[in-house]
Amino acid sequence: MTGEWKQRLKQRLKPAYFGGRRAVTQALFAYDANAFGAALGALGIVAGDTLLVHSAFLRDSGYTGTAGEIVDALIAQVGDEGNVVMMSMPYSGSSERYVATAPVFDVARSPTALGLIAETFRRRAGVLRSANPLHPITAYGPLADWLTADHDQSAYSCGRGSPFERFLSLDGKLLFYDASYSSMTFMHYVEDHFRARLPVALYDDEPVALTIRDRDGRERRLRQYFFSREARERRHFAPVEQALRDSGALREATVGRSALLCVGARDVVAAAGALLDAGTGFYH
Repeated sequence: MTGEWKQRLKQRLKPAYFGGRRAVTQALFAYDANAFGAALGALGIVAGDTLLVHSAFLRDSGYTGTAGEIVDALIAQVGDEGNVVMMSMPYSGSSERYVATAPVFDVARSPTALGLIAETFRRRAGVLRSANPLHPITAYGPLADWLTADHDQSAYSCGRGSPFERFLSLDGKLLFYDASYSSMTFMHYVEDHFRARLPVALYDDEPVALTIRDRDGRERRLRQYFFSREARERRHFAPVEQALRDSGALREATVGRSALLCVGARDVVAAAGALLDAGTGFYH
């Protein structure tokens, strides 16, 4: 059997393989938005919470509904007094590569590059987006305007005065839906919070200039600081995750084949601080 023939056979069998896998998943692990909401409750997410969500929409998870129904379930779980927040970066991967393309970040129109749930949320009526090209957030709820306001004034996109500091002040919770702890953007706020105690400079010495188009359609230039190369190379957040697991602060649940994690923002800051106090920290 030639290599070319093997490759053709694999291509022909692939649809049948994945179709069969999805059929098994739907038969054994199917769940809907109501079951998803019940899993949120099992994690201790209650009315009035402010929830920062990282998510993936996996076809083999067993979920039978739409991304919009996931968004509805999140909003219903925190209720009228709660807030749902998501990341809304218009790029995936390196922010440096994104900026090198000389983009214009359009607050109202630039799509979110973080998956179907995040983009569905961005497009929902009443959702607001912060005007920061590097780490914008979207928010829905009574405090959405406050959470997203003035992010364009933060030269350090995840630092002091940013939406992440406001999220912490609300005793916010972080939810990971089929997403790993390593996707937690809030850890960049933690780095900033402890930057005087880090073994390297957290930011580059000079800011970069970026262009945004704000909610009113006006183009403006902002100056933002990138994380330094040394920080990017040496940051190591796994010890923080392990400390949270060991303490029980990082709670887990499953629904269908989906994995959910939930942790309080204050617990994350406390765990990182304890590692620094112990002399180990969260950098190589």
